[in-house]
Amino acid sequence: MPSASEKTTDITESSSSSSLQQAGQEPITASQSSATSISKGENAVMVKEEGLGTTDDGDDAEAGMSTLERITTSFGARPDCFKNTLQEVAFITQATVATASSSFLTGTALIITVPVSLDLGMTQGQISWISASTSLVAGAFQLGLGQLADLLGRKAMFITGMASFSLFSLVVAFAQNPFWMLIVCGVLGIPAAMVVPPAIGILGAAYSTPSKRKNTAFSFFSAGNPLGFVFGTILCGIATQLFNWRAGFILMAIIWAVFTVLAFWAVPNVETFDRAPLRERLGALKQFDYVGTILTVLGTGMFTAGLTLGPQDGWSQGQVIALLVVGIALLVIFVFWERVFPTPLMPPHIWKDRNFSLIIIAVVLGNMSFQGTSFWIAYFMQQMQNLRTLDVAVRLLPMAIAGLLWNILAGRILHRVNNTLIMVCGAASYLGAALLFSFMRADSNYWAFIFPALVLNVAGADLQFNVANMYVLQSLPSHQQSLAGGIFNVFVRLSNTAILGISTAVFSSVEATAASMDDPMLKYTRTFQTTIAFAAAGLLVTPFIKIGTQGNAVKVDTRETEGNLGGSKSPTDVVQSTDSQKEKERI
Repeated sequence: MPSASEKTTDITESSSSSSLQQAGQEPITASQSSATSISKGENAVMVKEEGLGTTDDGDDAEAGMSTLERITTSFGARPDCFKNTLQEVAFITQATVATASSSFLTGTALIITVPVSLDLGMTQGQISWISASTSLVAGAFQLGLGQLADLLGRKAMFITGMASFSLFSLVVAFAQNPFWMLIVCGVLGIPAAMVVPPAIGILGAAYSTPSKRKNTAFSFFSAGNPLGFVFGTILCGIATQLFNWRAGFILMAIIWAVFTVLAFWAVPNVETFDRAPLRERLGALKQFDYVGTILTVLGTGMFTAGLTLGPQDGWSQGQVIALLVVGIALLVIFVFWERVFPTPLMPPHIWKDRNFSLIIIAVVLGNMSFQGTSFWIAYFMQQMQNLRTLDVAVRLLPMAIAGLLWNILAGRILHRVNNTLIMVCGAASYLGAALLFSFMRADSNYWAFIFPALVLNVAGADLQFNVANMYVLQSLPSHQQSLAGGIFNVFVRLSNTAILGISTAVFSSVEATAASMDDPMLKYTRTFQTTIAFAAAGLLVTPFIKIGTQGNAVKVDTRETEGNLGGSKSPTDVVQSTDSQKEKERI
């Protein structure tokens, strides 16, 4: 019989104490949410000690639970900030739609390429700017808005961002010339950047305790970025086919308007501060990194503008070189500034975490492959195969279905399978998809090349985004969860802009050659081969990531809390022990 000091105490949330105390009426701070969820579980602390009725098959206490209680204990209790499960599901859906904002627009911009170019007289370079301008602006403002969400209020910023995205999408629908469309699409980048940090911040703070429930929530949230592109292509493709390209943007405005109204009920008040008048909360702006914001806005804006203009104007042009050089210089200055400012936009210490750095690199490289292949395969279907908009949408439908299935799988294996292996599998999926696209010809069979490539492509995105989102949010404390989400998404958005610029440069340069005149497929082949390089580089990085599983139930060794078990045990002690154990598991 093992001694009591060698046994463990499972810390679980009580399944019966949260429903009577409806949260959401008062903002729940991150620290309060964590402490409440664990201190409530004091009645659910099951001590596996001699004389407490334990058996080899499980505790008598667990055996006496109802079926619902056993499921709740195993899956994880609902966070206190949600009044009921319906609100919880509604918010997760809200967060998923929020993170899909930019990619949904990218999919829409791609599917309307032919009709909008004919209607407004846009060139290929101008068309690429429809989505590039949104990603550029969103990436530039992402870090600053992430810090503001933590300082001033997550829910207010989320609702404002959703409403603004809906409004400006409607304005785009009435564009009468290319400049109107491009300027408003650029403005759309600001609300797109506003909604993601608060969504991630609330998710990270609400699900502070590792559990299967948290894994499931994050698996659906992680689907937003890759599936946003797919659903933008499909839904707006159908609208464009039935009416015209303007209907696609009107549909997008309607969708975001509906979610804006729903957000008033669905989004909980999970803030980093106690309830206080706005005038008092504005004092937090003293902590805001104004210099860092200016440096990132100008630096990322100029750098990505240079990448986007390069293929059109020529890389040797003075304005392109100036944009790239000045942009890089400002970003270097930003790095040095963040090392001395007390409340930086991007805390330098997070890059000392080797796994964090490698995960960001792997995700960026893989996402560039995903965005590049997804953009050009849809363009290939329209230009080379002369398919209608609706036909293109139908052929891309497997990405949506496969994406949902891959995310369900990811949510079920994050706490069971080594996450380094999941990252490797995701990178291998990207590479397999890029290879299939590069091998196909204009008359190749859809089911032999495009279909499996689409399924593999979305598998890579879903697997890697699930692991990355979980890990990144654990890299910063709960009061900086929105900022953590901003850091992750700024690299994703900038990689989207970068790959469009690089792949367009390859496509345009090959298109101008005599060989491409003889073989119209050559420019697509070379472009897909470019994505192979990014996918292969990502695959080389992933084996060096050293992380185990994520989202396991928290366990505290009784040898650390043995003194508390014999007498009165304060919630603070349990919180400290749990936080310590969570840190050990993450490392």
